[in-house]
Amino acid sequence: MKKRTWVTFAILLIATAGFSTNAIGQIGDVPIVQEPVLAQRDFPFLMRLLQAAPTRLALAQDADLQRITRARWTAAEAAAAGCSAQAACEGKALLFTPQQVNDISSALRRIYKSNTSVRIFTQQQLRPHSEFALNPSLQGEDLLVDNWVRSAAGINLIIQRYCESQPPRYVVDTSLYPEDSQSYGRLVRILLEDLHVSVVGWPEAHDHQSLFFEPSLRLSIRLLESNSLDQPGRFWPLRTGPNAVAVQHLRAIQWSKYPYSVIVVPGAGSQLPDVPLSPWGKERLRLAAAAYRAGMAPLLIVSGGFVHPLHTHFCEAIEMKRYLEQSLGIPASAILVEPYARHTTTNLRNAVREILEDGMPVQRRMLIVSDADQIGYIQSDAFAVRCEHELGYLPVKIEKRLSPTQLAAVPSTQSLVRDPQDPLDP
Repeated sequence: MKKRTWVTFAILLIATAGFSTNAIGQIGDVPIVQEPVLAQRDFPFLMRLLQAAPTRLALAQDADLQRITRARWTAAEAAAAGCSAQAACEGKALLFTPQQVNDISSALRRIYKSNTSVRIFTQQQLRPHSEFALNPSLQGEDLLVDNWVRSAAGINLIIQRYCESQPPRYVVDTSLYPEDSQSYGRLVRILLEDLHVSVVGWPEAHDHQSLFFEPSLRLSIRLLESNSLDQPGRFWPLRTGPNAVAVQHLRAIQWSKYPYSVIVVPGAGSQLPDVPLSPWGKERLRLAAAAYRAGMAPLLIVSGGFVHPLHTHFCEAIEMKRYLEQSLGIPASAILVEPYARHTTTNLRNAVREILEDGMPVQRRMLIVSDADQIGYIQSDAFAVRCEHELGYLPVKIEKRLSPTQLAAVPSTQSLVRDPQDPLDP
């Protein structure tokens, strides 16, 4: 394959047309995301395989996986040369077929049984971490293969969505460009031609040391990046970014003084392109600020991503934090942002993740504050059904409704499980 160093510049030029740089590492108000960060957020299992040197070596040296890896790179090269700038044709070449998924699964099972480093990787890198198993009884080769199968499904979903126009789960996941246009087809062809070209943080890809999933992983990440759909990597990691002040403050909190650990405020994005925060969102924040001042919890978690309107440059959580500080006088040390959720289901799931990951007492109840309509929806059977359908579990257990605008709930540790089928908020 031909390596062209101008590709990254060309893609960046396409993606940033119309915006001006006003800060280091940012274009407008939207942070620039490095590809490995986006890959880590969407496919943590695959990135762990790449970063665990003994395990990577064991997989790279396996004869069956070597044949599959060579075939993947060859398929990318053939599609770039023979698809006549048709994104659907080009993307199809790097989809994983059911047979390929099964063949790789069989190879992983065989290698797990024969290779100590792969067993140690599974036992130490996967099993202790809740994000890798919805079913805690999964272990050993079953846990390894389950993560592979779910990752392959996530890669396929991205390629089908942004090459074959498969409808997204949420309309805000829509492609920036028409997938059936020749110009977009040419862009996908360029991505295929230059899959070997690495950027900062990616390990160098060569046929003799790359792994079977790397061509498809790289294509899926660059499809998201090309469509300005890199939201999962923006502001990451939160603990050292927008949440640094509040995380530092956690150490001094005397949790027993408060009836609730946190006040969770779901976002309400603006429908107007130049309005950063909707009046509905402001009203929810006024209610939450009043609960904070009443001493109901020492912290607020404001939740909402880059949602409305389509391809907005305003992040709900960031704008909510700004409003709490500048208009309502809430200190930054009391505000945690969750800037990824795109629906009420993930507002709650992601807020619970912050509670768990930041070491807050998970056994304590959380307080959900919003307008009466949304509180009623969260309490409804319809919301529970949607959570089970889209997430596979309930992110919180609803305890009781304290008022029309307040709901008490208990976090669920299942919220830590990452979802490769939702690449904009895994």
